[in-house]
Order: sequence, then C-alpha cells, then structure tokens
Amino acid sequence: MVKQTGSTTGTTGRAYAATLFEAGALTRLAKAAGKTYGVGVVVLTHGETDCNNDTYGASILQLLSDYNADIAAITGQTYQIPMYLSQQHGCPGAPACTASTDLRPSVNNVEWQMGVQNEGEFVCTGPKYQYPANADSDGLHLNVPGYQMLGEKTAEIYYQRAVLGQNWQPLQPINVSSSGQTVTVQFHVPVPPLNWDTTFDAPVISAWVNGKGFELFTSTSNITITSVAISGDSVVITAGEALPTSGLNVGYAITSQGKQLSNHSKAVRWGQLRDSDPFVGGTTMQANPNYAVSFYLPVP
Repeated sequence: MVKQTGSTTGTTGRAYAATLFEAGALTRLAKAAGKTYGVGVVVLTHGETDCNNDTYGASILQLLSDYNADIAAITGQTYQIPMYLSQQHGCPGAPACTASTDLRPSVNNVEWQMGVQNEGEFVCTGPKYQYPANADSDGLHLNVPGYQMLGEKTAEIYYQRAVLGQNWQPLQPINVSSSGQTVTVQFHVPVPPLNWDTTFDAPVISAWVNGKGFELFTSTSNITITSVAISGDSVVITAGEALPTSGLNVGYAITSQGKQLSNHSKAVRWGQLRDSDPFVGGTTMQANPNYAVSFYLPVP
C-alpha cells in the first residue's frame, strides 16, 4: 500500500491517481458553480492478501499523509482528512488460511490499533464478520446487501463524528485483568448494553467452543474456556485450568477456525459480542449494531 500513480494494475495500480483526478474534477465543477469542495474522509477497505504484511501500518500512515498533502493542493482545504478502515476476516485463498487453526493475522490488530494509537487520524469502523455474503461465497467478498451495510455503518460513524462532533469509537477492549482462573476484558461500548448474537455458529476450535469468539492462548498451547459472561461493560472469561503466570494472551475473533461461518459473511474468524445500537440503514432497512473488533492482547 503505497502512493500509486501508475496506469496499470498490480503493484502500481490506478486508485491513487483516480482519487486525485476525481478531486480535481469536482473542485473545478464546484468552482464553476460558485461553491467550494473538500474531501471529508478517506475510506479504506483492505485486501486480504495484506493479512500478514509487516509494513501495513507504516504504509497506510504514509498513504494518508500523501492524501492529505496532494488533495489539499487540489482543493485548497485546510481540514485534515481522517481515514476510516474496517477489519478483514476472510481468507486470501492460501491453503494455510483455512487449514490452520492458529493463524492470527497481524493486520487485524493493526487495523484496530491505528485508531487507538493515532486517534483522530484513523478510525476503525469495526469488523465485517457480521455482514452477509452469498451462499457460495469465496470467503473474501460480501454480497451486495453486505457491502451496503458496510457503507451504512461508515456513514453512521461519519455523521456522528463529523456532523455531530462526537468522538465515536468502535466496540473495542480498553482494559484486561486476571484473577484466579478468570480473565476480564473491559470494553468501550458505543451503545450499551452488551449482548450476544446467538445466530452465529459456535467456535470450532475445541478449547474455545464455549468462548463465543473469545480465546485464551500462549505461544505453545490453547487454554480451555469453560464459560464467558457479560458483566456491565466487561466480559468475564473463565478458564478450565489454572492460568499460566506469564505469556498468556486473550484474543477475540482473531484465530482462523479452519472453516467458514455458515451464515453471515462466510468469515473464517468471528465472534458473538455486539452492542445495542438501534441504527437501521436507510437502503437495506437492516439492523446494524456494532460488533466487537477482533484483537489479541497480553494478559497482565
């Protein structure tokens, strides 16, 4: 993901040049009508082949910097353009992606943490495992209503942040603690209370079948989860064994289950935690609450 100005596809691509072309055309049309024009947000929908790209974070930082410099030179705007990005939950087609039960793409964490580490510049709009795909989906792409719902969610967030001036953040972890055989993950909840979406499949990985998407693991083993429970703005995870004193991680919707979700997005990573946002999209007329971002974090 670099600044792209070439005229071919592949590593050079057309997207960046097309963006600047359209910004120039719209600026000229606005000027002719006696108006001004500016870009309010750049929306990035990733490619799954970036799933373990070690330079992904640095690349999109550079991409947004380039957009802000080059678009401002065209439109004359002084407003700094933020980037909204969603997480990936599909599979780029490599056999290891669906066969492996321990593949944890680093980019999922990057896509979420860009908004945490660069607040105001980046906003993670959430996951996509909840959006529908066709029955014969390749595991990469949503169907038309699924992409419409993704667009509606992006528009809801833009309205809350840019129009209402509210600091909207996704359903994301803000603290992790442990005690005895339990790990507690506290969340920022956009619209309380937290809920479980019981229409999703249970996890396939045997240690986490009771985890509703939550995972406990070390670098060498998976820790069995016996139950998970919502407690206010937190989820309490109870392990079936004594927790290791070091090297323990908690994750959510981050490990490939080795199969696709049988409904919704056909994702290979998913979870059941959502908030109570009553938002319904104007095009699809479908309920579109916020689902928890996928992540993994060390347990103190």
